[in-house]
This record gives sequence, C-alpha cells and structure tokens, in this order.
Amino acid sequence: TDFFCPGPRTRERFSIGADTPLLLFVGGLDRAHRFKGLPLLFQALARLPRAVELLVVGDGDLRPSYEDEAFARGLGERVHFVGRLDALSLRDAFRSADLFVFPSTNRAEAFGLAALEAEACGLPVIATQLPGVRTVVRHAETGFLVPPKDVDALEAAIAMVLQDATLRQRLGERACAMTAETFSWDNHIQGLMNIYQELCASPF
Repeated sequence: TDFFCPGPRTRERFSIGADTPLLLFVGGLDRAHRFKGLPLLFQALARLPRAVELLVVGDGDLRPSYEDEAFARGLGERVHFVGRLDALSLRDAFRSADLFVFPSTNRAEAFGLAALEAEACGLPVIATQLPGVRTVVRHAETGFLVPPKDVDALEAAIAMVLQDATLRQRLGERACAMTAETFSWDNHIQGLMNIYQELCASPF
C-alpha cells in the first residue's frame, strides 16, 4: 500500500481522453490465463455506450486473437492493448481508470492480486463471485460481485458504477481503506507477532 496508492491521473501516456469513461483489465493474455475472462468483458463493453473505453494490460500468445475479436465486435477504437507494464506504469494505469473489471470465469482464479492493487489505488472493482476473489473484493463495499460468465450482470454492474460518480467515489475510498486495514505488510506482521506471542505464552 506504500506503492499502490491513490495519485494523479496520467492518461496522456495511454492516449485516453480526460473525460472518457475508462475500464481497466490486467491479466495474462495467454492460454494458461483463459480463465481471466477477457472475451466476456468485450461482450459487455459492446453493449455499453460508445464513449466507454477499455485499457488492456498484459501480453501473451492469445493477444493477436483478442485484438482480432475486439475489431470483429466493432471495438477497435475503444479497446487499447498496451502490453506488459513495469510497476510504475501499472500504477499509472490503475490511477487513470474509473473502474477495474475482473471477470474471471472459474476457480483457477485463486486470489486476485491485480484487483487488490487496483483497490489500493482507490479504484472500485467489478469481479466475479469466486471463493478466492471474495477475499479481496467486498460486495457493495469496495465494488460488486457478479456470477461468473454472466455477461448481462457484468454489463449492468459496470453501467451502474460508471453512471454514479458518488457511488464510484464511495467504493473507491472504501477499497483504499480496506487494503490498508487488511492487507498491508504492517498488519500482516503484527498479526504474526500476536500469534507467536500467544504461542510462547501458552504452556507446553
């Protein structure tokens, strides 16, 4: 949370307009990460207003096919593939977006580090109701959870948050606070110390 934290937008580096509603996806674009659900996000984006755009961070052997699919769906000018980013650039991407979308399709998504990094930057998250993801995204508190592979629910949740600036701000503020309260290294270290102290104080 010292590194992934709220900060100024730097959209010009991604060639995104200042007033453009911007979604962000971060994940591997390879066969091992098909479960990340990017095609579902394309389907949802195609139903959203044309002003909404998507920044895709990641790379892999499926990137060309994903780029082809985006064009085939008429999203060529709305989806921006930027490849892998270094840590500073990734933080800029989180800070520049309005909403992080995490549409994983099955339990292969065991946690969701990218979603946690997004929340640390004050970004609300739309994610799927998977056991590991629920430990990171709190429904109606730091974002919204939708059923896996449910494009209608995914679209509706994205639209709701994009259309309500007050809701978006509240979710983002709570997301940032939650990561500091629950997932910071200091809190983890203190928790471990408490456990060790309890064990050392117990009779053997």
